[in-house]
Order: sequence, then structure tokens, then C-alpha cells
Amino acid sequence: MGLALRLSLCGLILATPLLAAAWCEAPKKLEQVATDDFRAGLARWRLEAEDARAVVTAANGVLDIATPAGLSLWWREPLSGDYAIRFTALALPAPATAGPHSGRLSDLNMFWNALEADGSPPYPRSGKFAGYDTLPTYYVGFGANANTSTRLRHYNGSERRLLTGFADGAIAEPGEAPMTAQTRLHAGQPLTVEIVSRQPTPDNAVHLRWHAGSNELFTRADPNPRLHGFFALRTTASRLQIRDFQILQCR
Repeated sequence: MGLALRLSLCGLILATPLLAAAWCEAPKKLEQVATDDFRAGLARWRLEAEDARAVVTAANGVLDIATPAGLSLWWREPLSGDYAIRFTALALPAPATAGPHSGRLSDLNMFWNALEADGSPPYPRSGKFAGYDTLPTYYVGFGANANTSTRLRHYNGSERRLLTGFADGAIAEPGEAPMTAQTRLHAGQPLTVEIVSRQPTPDNAVHLRWHAGSNELFTRADPNPRLHGFFALRTTASRLQIRDFQILQCR
């Protein structure tokens, strides 16, 4: 299945049972299995930062990331089964340390269902983006390239394959739709994000859903989907604040 962009009927999609019902079917229910309220530091995360000037803190309910270059923050626990990752993100101007990129809004990105080609957990990398080219994973770059593209990719271990996306003008690749207000970051405006990973069924082949606010931007029904692995927040030359991180399972 290709790109799907549609508005939900409900305003607060991440808090309503309507969204859950779309993929977690009765008699199963969504149960919260892990959370981070960002009041006790980064013990549950593993940091990979390209530049030592990156500042990442988790206190008072906020994960605050300010980085001049590439940065990945890995959730330490593997994820499997039918699950959803939910959090709220706030994009702010990139810090002064970002030099020519300071002040920009960019790169609310993420890897998920990531495993090395041999099935082992992702090994430590420098935080430089090119270093992940060999890591099999799904990837969304939301508001990437200085807020001019939003794309879904599949890394197969040897290439980063564009599945579908949105992009402005000159950087648009064949088949991509134009960027819209719903596919961009907006300074100081909280954005709810949900990633769904589920086993496809004969009645519903969709295994991947990706929501931003009230919009389901991406769905996939691949023949050989990735259904388990590790999750990371990813960004570069940006400032992001993350709140209310939670993982839910349909069981």
C-alpha cells in the first residue's frame, strides 16, 4: 500500500480509542507496557552524538535535545509484537552551536524495528547519519532538510530506499507529493506522533502506520515486513523537546 494522507475524525488522536480500534481489534486491547516521564535522566536511553557540544537532558518531564550535528538516542529495550510508540514533540530553533544552521526548524526523525543484518542489536555508531546506512530499519524524517521534506524509508542493510514521501520543489524525488502544513514542523507547536507496528492479517495487510497529529501520513503493507527491533529518536542541527513517551501493546 502506498501513501495515505487523511484527516482523522477526532481531534486528539493519540488519546482516543478510535485510532486504537483501527489496528488493535477486539477482544484485544492496548496496554501500556513502558513509559518515560523524563524526570530521572537518560538511564533508559543510549546516546550517539556526532558532536560533543550536543546537549541532551531529561528532567522535569521534558527530554531536551539541542545539537549542532547528527544525534541518535536509542531506547534500550527491544520491541516486538503488535505495538505502538507514542510521544509529543516540540520543535524549537536550532542552537547557536549549529553555526549556519542555527535558528532553523528541522529533523524530527526516528528509526524503528532496527536490527543489524545478523539479527543482533544495533551496534554503537558515531552519530553521523551515513553510519546507519548498513543498519536494516524503517526510518521517517519529518520536517527534514530544513523542514523541506518528510519521507518514509526502508534501510535493507545495503541501501536507503525511499518508500514514499513529501518534498519541496528541487529536492522532490519522482512520485513524491508536495509538502503541506501537515507535513512540516511548526515552531513551538506540540505535535503528537504515533508509530504502529503490527503483524499483518488476512483481513488487514497493513503492518506499519505513522501518524503526526491528526494525520495518518504513512501506511505500508509490504510482503516481508520488519516487525521487531529497536527504536531511536534521530535528529541533526536542531532543537527538540519530547514529552510523554510511551509504548503500548495490543494483546
